[in-house]
Amino acid sequence: MHCSISLTIANKIHSSCGNMFLTQAICNKTNRQVTSENIWAILLSAWKFLLRGSIVMERKPKRMPKLVSTTLSIYMIINASSSFAQGSDEGLKFNVGQNIYYDSNIYRLADGISAPAGKRSDWVGITGFGLSFDKTYGRQKVFAEMGIDRTYHAVHKSLDYTGGNAALRWDWALGRQWSGQFGHEQREALAGFDEFIGATQSVNIFRKSMASADYWWLPDWAVGGGVMRLSSRFRDNARPESEYDADVVDLNLAYRPVSGNRVMLSMRSTDGRYANRPAVAGSMRDYEQREVRLGAEWQATGKLRLTGYVGRTQREYAFASNRDFEGATGRLALTWAATGKTTVDLSLRREIGAEEDVVANYAITEAINLRPVWAITDKLAFGTEFELRRRDFGGNAGDPAFTGTPVAGEERSYLYGLSLNYRPLRSTTVSLGLARRIRTAGDPLREFDADTARISARMAF
Repeated sequence: MHCSISLTIANKIHSSCGNMFLTQAICNKTNRQVTSENIWAILLSAWKFLLRGSIVMERKPKRMPKLVSTTLSIYMIINASSSFAQGSDEGLKFNVGQNIYYDSNIYRLADGISAPAGKRSDWVGITGFGLSFDKTYGRQKVFAEMGIDRTYHAVHKSLDYTGGNAALRWDWALGRQWSGQFGHEQREALAGFDEFIGATQSVNIFRKSMASADYWWLPDWAVGGGVMRLSSRFRDNARPESEYDADVVDLNLAYRPVSGNRVMLSMRSTDGRYANRPAVAGSMRDYEQREVRLGAEWQATGKLRLTGYVGRTQREYAFASNRDFEGATGRLALTWAATGKTTVDLSLRREIGAEEDVVANYAITEAINLRPVWAITDKLAFGTEFELRRRDFGGNAGDPAFTGTPVAGEERSYLYGLSLNYRPLRSTTVSLGLARRIRTAGDPLREFDADTARISARMAF
């Protein structure tokens, strides 16, 4: 990390805080590198200074008003944080965030259905804190992150919960021909009421462990494989029929030219099980899935970038053959820098069992999403978002006790959104957003419309 606070200001802080180590640790404008221990000392000294709420000036040793000195303290801490963030992409980093939003239909209820406490809308606040560590040691790279957030509701307090996320990854290399990854991640978040009908809190705990290895038999070509273990649980046994485990095995052939682009041909095998569903006819309990994918990360031109995959998927259920699926699947994302200030993101997907579709894993999901963004200034950007999503549940939905959600036929949902992002500092972002979501379905109980408005702020240092 680097900092650019002048030594003169540091001495002013030292005269008030009485901390000689601060003036020794803070860098001058030559941006000398500091250690993580020095950074902690800087933050600790600044915090002590903030609590005292005063500063001694060089020529006028007179105590400043508390509000003025406190404001100056906050300003210096923010600028110090910004300087640290600009110096290096590696090392220890922290982030704090606050999100407040209004939801007109918190439970995603159909018209005419009464809500708990007699109120469908709610104000929701999310306060979060996180830290991450990213460091390269020779040809090895280590990444770790951890975050915790508290979600609280103004009306429906039974939905309040504490969630979080954690991840650890090692990008390893052995010589010039072997490379791969080891990793594990976990996240805890409230399962949205878009999928579950009801008013019961259900916090999903998702875990993923993985390992992979590639052998570069030519500078541009590699063969490799990987294994992955997925696990989905719910707190307090809230949704036992929706808990599952899946084991995934990949075999890959990769091409990576010196341009940095990448093309990969993959074969994937997945064995999944919903252990809490009965092993009887009609139950969507055990399944096998086989996939062939052609993926790419390709910078087509200076303004156009393409990522994603296309392929074919086959899924077979051990006890519910009427829900078997075979067909084309894929996910493509296109980023176009239309002008110096305008970018357009377009994504298309057709999948079964996408990671974000925690509950309706047996639905064929087709979606198109369009997100134009206009950079009004270097610090201010305006964006819009449009999404059309269609889900086909196919066949006979069967007994809800076996499937977890009593749905059949297809659903369509529409999303319209506006956003405004402001970055007063490189390390600080303030966002505003408005959105409207509508869903139509064969089952009237699964239809809804909802309006949301949000304001959020995030600071990294």
